[in-house]
Amino acid sequence: MTRRIVVVGGGISGLTAAYRIIREMGPRAVELTLLEASEQFGGVIATDASQGVVLEGGPDSFLRRKPEAVQLAQDLGLGREIIGTNPNVRGSYIVHRGHFHDIPLGVRVGVPTRLDTLWTTELLSLAEKMRVWGDLILPRKPISSDVAVGTLMRYRFGNGYVDRIAAPMLSGIYAGDIDRLSAQATAPALLTYQARGRSLIREAEHEAKKVPVSGDNSPKAPSGLFVSLLRGVGSLVDALVVALESKASLNRESPVQSITYQSEGFALTLRDGRTFEATDVVLAVPAYRAAQLLTFWDRDARRLLAEIPYADLAVIGAVYAPNAFSRPLARTGFLVPRGEGLEMTAATWVRTKWAYPDDVPLVPVRAFFGRADQQGLLDQSDQAMMETFRREMGYIMGVTDEPRYTRVFRIPQGMPQYLVGHRERAHRILNEAARWPGLKLVGSYFDGVGVPDCIRRANQAAVEVAQAAREPLHSPR
Repeated sequence: MTRRIVVVGGGISGLTAAYRIIREMGPRAVELTLLEASEQFGGVIATDASQGVVLEGGPDSFLRRKPEAVQLAQDLGLGREIIGTNPNVRGSYIVHRGHFHDIPLGVRVGVPTRLDTLWTTELLSLAEKMRVWGDLILPRKPISSDVAVGTLMRYRFGNGYVDRIAAPMLSGIYAGDIDRLSAQATAPALLTYQARGRSLIREAEHEAKKVPVSGDNSPKAPSGLFVSLLRGVGSLVDALVVALESKASLNRESPVQSITYQSEGFALTLRDGRTFEATDVVLAVPAYRAAQLLTFWDRDARRLLAEIPYADLAVIGAVYAPNAFSRPLARTGFLVPRGEGLEMTAATWVRTKWAYPDDVPLVPVRAFFGRADQQGLLDQSDQAMMETFRREMGYIMGVTDEPRYTRVFRIPQGMPQYLVGHRERAHRILNEAARWPGLKLVGSYFDGVGVPDCIRRANQAAVEVAQAAREPLHSPR
């Protein structure tokens, strides 16, 4: 029997799931349809290379120690386009009172392991530095369940260190509030350190002394913790689409109105009235959208989906002439802590961050806007956002030249927030999904917001769909 599989959502999770399902089962054993609500595939991934430089509107890299994205790129023939970070440039600055400051060496998962470099930083007052050292003598607080990252770190290191160093480094990954983010879900190493010993500093020091496992260390391997693609992360999406075009039915501007469960699978109705029947459905949409579609689910499980919050984000890409900057771009970019009176949360100097094989003739910059508690970000016009960008770039970097090219990327509800208790919520959602054979949920709202995390979960769903195809269809548990 040919399996009729519908993948709802054409972001990296949905495209990968479709690609792996066909690879696992073979194109003749499956009739696969992919439905994407918007005009383009890729979800939050958006690459603009129109000016001869790469501007990313979404993720710009893959973590090397999570191999799924690199493996997918290699499978799609993009192996030669994988690039590493610039070996001559390390770390970011932190902006404080209008000046750049180096991040103290040795910070690991937000925990300082080099108190000598912490002592010399101008980011902290003498009293704040002494408070950090209090971690060495403070008693351990027993933690029987999940806790906010900020709650644990403020107790160990004090507010100054957390607000100016740890929070910009940790919360920037999730565009989140460190005082609400789950330690279990976003920084489990902190709980491991806390469980092993009294001092987080001593435990992080011990961990740092271990020899890291860094994958391929051959001379030709890309350098650094992160890698990217020469033509941008969007080229991964493009390659997936090309690989699927002849083997699946790819549909843009096809939003799903409803999904119903029936005896041998599912019925899907689109907003334009089209209908599809499927033996299997892979739901690769945000949690709030899944809650709207899974009307046949238990009410509490749908509520858990609907209550996972998301943060609005915006990225401004700007391309400058090389002489626009009066100072060398000696780091990969900068982070902006809360309390600096700025809307920008960070910026990346693209040309210095990546080890491009050829000189990049212009200077592309990516600036990030949006925090979990910020309201009205995307209500602003592009012009208003650009005025803020120019003003703050002038204040932070002294740039008065107009950029040669700009692009505003809007990402509504773009980043799921892993709040305290997230792992338990995700576990309960997945338990409900397991009750419905043929239904798989994938996406960034479970256990990782990075591209490799999304690919890993999509790969897993594809394997499970292929395994289920060898078994008879049956009713919900």
